[in-house]
Amino acid sequence: MINEKPSITEIEPPSQRFRQGNGASEEVSMDRLIQLVKKRGWIVLVAGAIGLVIAIAANFVMTRMYTARAKIEVTGDISGEFRLEQIAGAAAGGDMDAQKIDTEIEKMRSRTLALDTIQSLHLDKDPDFLKWKERPWDLSKPADRLFLIDAFLGSLKITRLTQTSLIEIYVTTRRPDLSALIAHTLVDKYIEYSFKESYGSTQKISTWLNGQLDTLKANLQTSQERMVALQKDVGIVGIGQQEQSVTVSHLAELNKILADAQADRMLKEAAYRSLLGSAPGVVDAFSPQDAALQISRENLAQLRTQYAAMTQTYGPAYQGVQALKGQIETLQAEIIKAEAAQVAKAQTAFNSAQSNEGQLRAALDQEEQNAYKDSSKAIQFELAREEYQANRLLYDGIQERLQEAGILAGLHSTSVHIVEDADTPTFPSEPHKLLNMGGGLAVGLILGGILALIMEAMDTNLRTIEDVETSLNLPLLAVLPKVEGPEIRAVNFIKHAASGQSGSWSKIGEALRGLRTSILLSTAGAPPQVLMISSTRPAEGKTSIAILEAIIFALNGAKVLLIDADLRRPAVHLRVKGEYIDANSSRNAGLSSVLSGKTTWKEAVQVWPELPNLHLLLAGPLPPLPSELLGSKQMENLIADLRPEYDFIFIDTPPVLTVTDASVLGRLVDGAVLIVRYGEARRQVISRSVELLQRSGANLLGVALNMVDFGAPEYSEYYGRQYYNYYGPRESEGEKEAERES
Repeated sequence: MINEKPSITEIEPPSQRFRQGNGASEEVSMDRLIQLVKKRGWIVLVAGAIGLVIAIAANFVMTRMYTARAKIEVTGDISGEFRLEQIAGAAAGGDMDAQKIDTEIEKMRSRTLALDTIQSLHLDKDPDFLKWKERPWDLSKPADRLFLIDAFLGSLKITRLTQTSLIEIYVTTRRPDLSALIAHTLVDKYIEYSFKESYGSTQKISTWLNGQLDTLKANLQTSQERMVALQKDVGIVGIGQQEQSVTVSHLAELNKILADAQADRMLKEAAYRSLLGSAPGVVDAFSPQDAALQISRENLAQLRTQYAAMTQTYGPAYQGVQALKGQIETLQAEIIKAEAAQVAKAQTAFNSAQSNEGQLRAALDQEEQNAYKDSSKAIQFELAREEYQANRLLYDGIQERLQEAGILAGLHSTSVHIVEDADTPTFPSEPHKLLNMGGGLAVGLILGGILALIMEAMDTNLRTIEDVETSLNLPLLAVLPKVEGPEIRAVNFIKHAASGQSGSWSKIGEALRGLRTSILLSTAGAPPQVLMISSTRPAEGKTSIAILEAIIFALNGAKVLLIDADLRRPAVHLRVKGEYIDANSSRNAGLSSVLSGKTTWKEAVQVWPELPNLHLLLAGPLPPLPSELLGSKQMENLIADLRPEYDFIFIDTPPVLTVTDASVLGRLVDGAVLIVRYGEARRQVISRSVELLQRSGANLLGVALNMVDFGAPEYSEYYGRQYYNYYGPRESEGEKEAERES
């Protein structure tokens, strides 16, 4: 017989161990994370594999798209290089700032250029450009035209290279040559549009000025004819400067001033008509530029660029897009107001110049009348000659300005240079196979991780020491491993324990010894004498644990009594029956017989011959009212009578939640141990069982977790593979020597 005594000095009480570990268990440790990975990692891997497979399938299903790229350089106003600032005002240099380049990019994205390109290439009839091949599209219909333009802009991407004046145009379609053709055509249309925009307004101004020149030409001819007629009438070939009178000099000066006033009025009238008939943003060679208005137009172009980008990314209902739209509308209103102010300013200048011309002409007419009265025909001839010269000077000046304005309009236009023409792409740009596979794998892993966390959160089973101690606020007395059925039979267990051989039985044996030590140290002072072994539900192994734990206590030299108090479904007699014990519960006297007064406890107790200090009190015949018997005064007296006779008394009771028997007995014992089966221990169920026992007045010592798989992730960190190797079969020295000799 094995007589083992625990080393009390080396073992810490479970309650003290719980108090020390309670604070640390409140935080998720790295060990817990590793356990979660080992336990639920397969879900993450499976989800990642599914995401990868879906991405690979999508790569085969998705339509191949090809992207062609063209690169152009955009330069600005170069009129300053030709020293024409005095005509058009201060000229900007050839370089363009970021806002102006953004303006040009917005022009390239304009729906006008998009529609022009679609019409030029007949994209409405190209099946490789449209997703719906079977539907006919009609550009004359607003809905079809709007859809085609949106599809074109959706295939177009225009970006500016940082800190340069270079612009890259990307076009993506399902056919490589079509992508290159669209990019090339769009660049050509943009170049054509840039020059047409500048010359369109200038042509309107030139037409009006040409009409004014015709009038000046007629006035010049009239004044010349009058001068020649007077010269013939007077017979004067020429008049020297020294012969002119003060009146003539005054009239000449007035004529010169009047000519300047007429030129000023015509220029201001031209500027005013230019502003009335020209498109916003076109440079007028005859009117000063409004710097604030120009900046507002550039800011508007930049805001429209941002609005188009954010609309494609977030949609028109996004709050930021709506706010940007409000800024665009406000800035448009300011530009309209500024343009109206510029037109009003030009009109005021024109009216002032016209009024000034009228006053000068009236003064000249008055002076001429005075001269006619007091002067000779020679003076009239001189006046006619001065008028002719003034008309000639005015005609030549306006004609020169008109020619210079045409040249200046070309210099003020945007200069575009093709840096790289669009080549036909060789490889498809979509789908991005590696990116899709990586994204599918990442999404799968993320969803798998989320699913694993959800499953872990929904898993209310108490599996680990931390789970039990944190959720129940009770110590975990022991962790009992899962072993084969024959190894936990009482007869086999006693035989193996007595033989001293090591094997798989040693795992359950050492676990039960740990439970014995925890029970002995569970209370201060003397250990509990009367112990109740119960469980939350049936089939959790409480009866086997009660029998084996009683054997462990008996092997240690203590006199032990095991009472089967499950008067509904007794099972102790099925575990211990053998040739020395008559375990027929329905025939033999047992606990029910003692409580009903049919026999004494000494007559009902059976002694185990192989372990004489272990006695058994079986259930006996099944009574009609078990709870009344267990809660009776006779049961209380029985336990009181048994205390002096035995060192330890183990009572196997029915499950706590099934019937009230365990709750009734809880107040009569010194301590109770709750057996919980690993993997099937729901937190709510165990909490309810603990609550019932504590309400009944039972001293619940703690919980024992039964049928634990030590290879599970929750316990591999505690035991690991060495646990199995340590308790594996060992050869004796004689066997090893015989093996060496052979």
